[in-house]
Amino acid sequence: MPDLDPSPGVRADARHNRRQLIIATREAIASRGLEVSALDIANAAGVGVGTLYRRFGTKEALLDNAVLGLYDELGETAQACMQRTDPWDGLAEFVMELAGAHRDSRGLAEVTAACERPPTPELAQRTAALQDAVIQLTERASAAGYLRADVTWQDILLCSRAALDTDHCLGVDAGPEGWRRVITILLDGMRAPGRIPLQGDPPQVRRA
Repeated sequence: MPDLDPSPGVRADARHNRRQLIIATREAIASRGLEVSALDIANAAGVGVGTLYRRFGTKEALLDNAVLGLYDELGETAQACMQRTDPWDGLAEFVMELAGAHRDSRGLAEVTAACERPPTPELAQRTAALQDAVIQLTERASAAGYLRADVTWQDILLCSRAALDTDHCLGVDAGPEGWRRVITILLDGMRAPGRIPLQGDPPQVRRA
């Protein structure tokens, strides 16, 4: 989580308030998304809303700080997955972790899907870093012969969002871990050699 403790010269109570605000923000956006109010965050952190604005300037800056922390954690996960001896295990583990991160934080899922407005430079940098990590994981699995040739790294990113709408359908209840079954089924469909050719053009990266 970035920027929890700014300068050692900042008063202890100010550092504590900053930490509490970031923690409260992560918890708030996990369940309610990015539309959570500044007042709700401040109340959850046990501080006044004025403290929020003194520490971060705007609610949006606080939200950005919390989301960047989630991106950094995903980046660390991707790096660990690239160290797995088996390339397929590394790819599958990251896809499952990314799917779980989308499930765990509605705010993160909103940010990763957002294409309407350009990201901040910090978010753009982290997005590019995560894309590069997925490219490397994909290339490792492909080179080892585990990944079907027509599956792209863009396909893999989009498949990670399949976990977001897997709870209920036509009276069927998936249960709390049902999303893992869905992701596992998708991963199995990505494995070489693949029996049914994929239809349509591969997904493309949207440029700002």
